[in-house]
Parts: sequence; C-alpha cells; structure tokens
Amino acid sequence: MPRPKHLCVLPCGGLLPEHFAPWTSSDLAPYVHYVPEELSGSHAFKPLFDGFIFNGIGSRPGRFMYPMYAAFGAAADQSDWLLWIDSLFAPGCNLDALNSLADRPLNVWVSIPYPQMLYTNFGKLNGRELHFMSAKDRYEAVEWWIDQFLERWNQVGNDFGNLGLRGFLWQRESIDKHDEPLVKMTNRFIASEGYHSLWLPQYGAYGAVKFSMLGFNDAAIHANYYGNAGMGVEWINHAAIMARSCGAGFQIICGKGILYNDTHFLDYLNLGLPEKNGYASSHLLVYQFPNQRLGDLSKKQPEDYERLYAFISGAYCKTSYPGIDY
Repeated sequence: MPRPKHLCVLPCGGLLPEHFAPWTSSDLAPYVHYVPEELSGSHAFKPLFDGFIFNGIGSRPGRFMYPMYAAFGAAADQSDWLLWIDSLFAPGCNLDALNSLADRPLNVWVSIPYPQMLYTNFGKLNGRELHFMSAKDRYEAVEWWIDQFLERWNQVGNDFGNLGLRGFLWQRESIDKHDEPLVKMTNRFIASEGYHSLWLPQYGAYGAVKFSMLGFNDAAIHANYYGNAGMGVEWINHAAIMARSCGAGFQIICGKGILYNDTHFLDYLNLGLPEKNGYASSHLLVYQFPNQRLGDLSKKQPEDYERLYAFISGAYCKTSYPGIDY
C-alpha cells in the first residue's frame, strides 16, 4: 500500500461509559468520505482520510490501557488487553465497520496496550505471573499481545478487502530512560513481523527528536496548542520547526470543550500553508478530534468540515477571523 499521508485517530474508550460505544459504519462514514449535509443520501462523496489509528483507551469502564488515564482507574490486565482485540474485530463495528465503507485502499494502525510500570497483577503467561516492575515481563506482555492481535488479523484479514494493516502505535507521548529499551525491542519485533511502528509525541517530549533512533518508522508532533490553555499560536510554529528538523510529521487538532477556543482549528490550518510552516505538504499528517466526532462537526459546524476537506485535498486558503495576528 502507498504510504499514508492523512491519518485520523479514532479513540476507543474513555472516562465515561458512553465513550465505550464502538465505531459503527454510520459513525465512520464522514471520516472515510467527505459527506456535506447538502449531499447526504447521495453518492457524490469524495475521499477524506486514507488511514485510521484505532487508539485503545480502555476496553471496559475504569480499566485503562492508555497511560495518560492511569490515575483515573485501574491498570488494564491481561483480560482487558484481550478484550481490546475482541472489540477491534467485533462484527459490525470498528475494523469490520471501516471495511464496509472502504471503496479504496485504507491503512490501519492499532495501539499497543501500555504496560504500566509497577503493575503486579497483569496475569499469567506460560504459567508465570507477570510483574511490570520487571522490564523483561513488560516486553514479554507486549510481544504476546502483538502476536495475539496478528493471529486474529491473519485469520480474518482476507475478509477486509481494502483494509491494510500498516502497523502499531506506541501510546505514551514521552519516552524516558525506563521505556527506551522496551520501545527499541518492541519496534525491532514489529519490524521483524513486517509492519511499521508509529509514535505521536508531544512537542518537547523526551525522545521526540530521536524517534527514528528508537526504531519508529514515523512520528507526528503534537504542538500542545489548544486555544484556551495559555499557549499562543507560536507553539504551532515552534513545534513545526521541531518536526521539520527531525523529519517528523505533524498533528492537526480540532477539539471541543473548555480547553479549545473557536479558532484553534483555523490556526492549525492557516499555519500549515506553504507561506507559513508548510506542513500541509508534510509526508505525514495526523488528525485528532478530541471530545467530538466528525458526524457532529459536519452538522453543527459545516464550514469547518468543509475546510478540513479543502485542507486534505490541497485546496485550502487562509481563513481570517477577528483578532488574528499573523
């Protein structure tokens, strides 16, 4: 498959019970194709994203695989890691739902559950209880999970005619000295299986500038710019410089909630144009839509949905707004 350029993160699970609803074909339709409201019900849809990252936050309420949520519940154990695989392959949703919409080749990435350090109750492998205080046990659990996922993929992958498994996402957004050996071993194993590894680090995160030395095939930088969090648009500029200097891609954020103002999405689009930071033509762009789904955005803010399509298709022009200073 060709190397993906525009990937979209699909969060699976979260802090609230309703976050655990699986992705259905109706949920995914406005991600796979540009479906403006006036064309709803017709077949005049145009391609939108060409790759999707299924990012497992948790497979059941109160149990989290995603490290940023560790303080809000219990660490996911072996059964949760297996439930994550079950949910990905559940009939009529997630991978199966995406496949039902795929009228062209689409790339798929899947997040690896993060082995929380100091967790001592993961479960047994090969008759032995794993304790994540041990670096060896952490790696053993990760390799086992990848094997389990690939076994399922190999059983049903031929049924997913236009879906291609591109590789795996490392979830933690900073890689410190405790995780670095684990990450390198994991990425070597992924490569040995014929797949790629992807990382989505925060701007300035430990290890981000040396992502390729850690064995990642691709990385995309998150600028930490939200609009209402005290950081100005210069964070986009600085993060874009960092991404360019280390050969990484970039993340485009369109969020909803107290952290996000009404113009942050426009800032990401405007500052990606060739006359600004130029990441609109970067080798890899990853899009996140925190606290909302594109179906809602397309109905409530159709102009932003149209701008998203224009940006992906290369037709976007700068959008001004009151108070813009660049």
